[in-house]
Amino acid sequence: MNPLRIFGAIAALSLSAGAFAQGWPDRPISLVVGFPPGGGVDIVARQLADRLSEQLGQRVAVDNRAGANGNVAMEYVARARPDGYTMLMGNVGNLAINPALYSKLGFDTLKDFAPISRVIVQPLVAVVPSASPITNLAQLLAALRARPGEFNFGSGGNGNINHLSGELLKLQAGVQFTHVPYKGSAPAVADLVAGRMHLMIDGANVMTSFVRDGRLRAIYTTGEARSPAYPDVPTAREAGLPDMVVYGWQGVLAPAGTPAAVIERMSQEIARALAQPELRNRLAAQGTEPAPLPPAQFQAFLAAEHRRYGEVVRSAKVSLD
Repeated sequence: MNPLRIFGAIAALSLSAGAFAQGWPDRPISLVVGFPPGGGVDIVARQLADRLSEQLGQRVAVDNRAGANGNVAMEYVARARPDGYTMLMGNVGNLAINPALYSKLGFDTLKDFAPISRVIVQPLVAVVPSASPITNLAQLLAALRARPGEFNFGSGGNGNINHLSGELLKLQAGVQFTHVPYKGSAPAVADLVAGRMHLMIDGANVMTSFVRDGRLRAIYTTGEARSPAYPDVPTAREAGLPDMVVYGWQGVLAPAGTPAAVIERMSQEIARALAQPELRNRLAAQGTEPAPLPPAQFQAFLAAEHRRYGEVVRSAKVSLD
């Protein structure tokens, strides 16, 4: 083909993409969530969608497509038209852990999606029954080393971030305990409160009421800094495990090929929404922290989380196939 024609075609495409981005959005945007209404991702997605609707002048509607730990929604968005009107709100589980848990997926998270922005992070908290003699991480590790394999560790299910935070503790501290998966966090917490379980690591929003009323004791948190919900509880990093930084996090992505100008605009709008005091306060009350990252940084973060949890899943020999 004539080089001038090639140059002309590229220029025309660039102009049309720019014009498209300038007119975007001119109709409602679908924010797909891979979990049922009322769950953690859904709650944050709806709060964010309300704010974005006001800012963009077009409705941002949450579309719940639950199934297969979020994989149903992932595949739907991966195959959607990359026109800026279908986006995904996911979490660390379906965005970073599932690729290691499932050998056959109908998409590639790192290739089939364009990261837009991380939205929130939520540090986890390690808790023991109030009757336990353990009051800090050092005592926990000493007990685990003195009685290898005798401790039970509960979580809301195989392969979720709460389970893998325990597997990460095993790797980093060189200790052993038995994982007991439950069908959700609630029954696991009930057994922990009753003393039938030794340890759990879960979100602050799940554990705070039990810690406040004295039924459970918090011994460490997993953030980079102390959690505002637990100002008197040291982080695992403070307590001697510098790499034990674990967050439940959520973020927004679009199908690969979505115009870069749309990606950048939406990323800026998400950061703007998360800077609003009303939304920040509502998120803080739920134990989460606004933590936007622009597209390039979010892409690097996502790739690092893939590598990290891939190693943990392989080490723990966890599979959901």
